[in-house]
Amino acid sequence: MEGPYFIEHGDVWSYTTQPGRPSYVGPNSRHVCDGTEELAIALVGDTMMKHGSAKSVDAWAEKKASGFDVTIIRFPVSPETVEELNKCATNTTRAASIVARLEDIGKSRPELASLPRFPR
Repeated sequence: MEGPYFIEHGDVWSYTTQPGRPSYVGPNSRHVCDGTEELAIALVGDTMMKHGSAKSVDAWAEKKASGFDVTIIRFPVSPETVEELNKCATNTTRAASIVARLEDIGKSRPELASLPRFPR
């Protein structure tokens, strides 16, 4: 699936239209996280407010979301989780059901069986 996030050389990258330093992956790519880190989304109620690397989602929650009841859902990098993140990023109403989708991914991939994770 082509979307805002993709895996290249084991790391997660994002397509961007913003000018910046060109990466070795391409001039329209921004490094999100390496393959050993986690991705995450932040939900306020059923609305996805932030998505990307777990570090950037945590930083957003600390700065911007004080006073809101924020749920952060973390998950490891895999082709399946990146595909689901892309689907949520393009259809933010889908994010409300990401927990069930991550659980389904965990059932089919034993190494991902601990999906999803709620650090907060």
